[in-house]
Amino acid sequence: KVFEQILDTMSLSSPFQTDTPLLDTAFCSLIRHTDVDGLNTAMTILVQNEGKSSVFLIKTFHLIISSIKSQEQQKYIAGYCEHFLLISMDLLRKQARDAHEARYNVSLFSRMMTTLLAKKELLVLSGREIGMICSEMTPLFHVDRVNERDVECDISVYHSCSSVVSALISHYSKQLYGCPSPLFGLLLSLLHHTLHTSTKKGLSEKALEYSKLCELLIPHKEIFKKHVIGLILCYIKALSEGMNPIAKKKFMPSIYALLDVCTDFETRQINAMIDVPSKTLFAPVFKSYQKFYQYHGQA
Repeated sequence: KVFEQILDTMSLSSPFQTDTPLLDTAFCSLIRHTDVDGLNTAMTILVQNEGKSSVFLIKTFHLIISSIKSQEQQKYIAGYCEHFLLISMDLLRKQARDAHEARYNVSLFSRMMTTLLAKKELLVLSGREIGMICSEMTPLFHVDRVNERDVECDISVYHSCSSVVSALISHYSKQLYGCPSPLFGLLLSLLHHTLHTSTKKGLSEKALEYSKLCELLIPHKEIFKKHVIGLILCYIKALSEGMNPIAKKKFMPSIYALLDVCTDFETRQINAMIDVPSKTLFAPVFKSYQKFYQYHGQA
């Protein structure tokens, strides 16, 4: 009865994308101290409410997987994880009414994903599921979706997606070896979006986030080296189209990290694929990398 009352109250706040910290804390405490029978009661109520919003379902399930501790609880909840993984994708697909809703939905998706990715005792994702996660995030950076967001919302969406990418590389690097295309398709969309960010705050925060993602690729250079070529060519194209000095400086850490993934073979490939004016523009960047970043990397 207690579970039913709490979940009913929580469901009332979900359509308004508002957090209820006191209620959430009480629910988490109940979950932590309940046995499998109690957990079964909570999940039965939740599943019976599948006609309600995906926000309510994913927020509640995220609280559950964040709270359970015992092996019995984990074994029971594991049977539901794949189902709620699919429901969480609806948060990215649904058309938001305003910037606040868009921001909240992507943030909730990110929290759900980063928790689930870290808890392999609940679910081990397949390559197909990893590819699906990346592919569902990529459209968030298409021009029509970006134009619907204000500056703060856009930064938040970028940060949320970057957190998921970071968790994927950290926890599922071996699986990504077999399906790198969706990951690098998403990284290309993030880079293209960042290169076309016009606000100073947005550019600074996104470029910093992106450099962190690029650095995560370095330990996996033997597998990912041929895939970073497209990212570097995207940067060179932006250079040839005109890049202000501030933007160029902000992107240096990212480009240095991407160049560090490359071997001499990939570097020669890039050189063969760009025209003379582009070579002229990129040469100082590459020399700077050789002088500073590559030296410190070897040290």
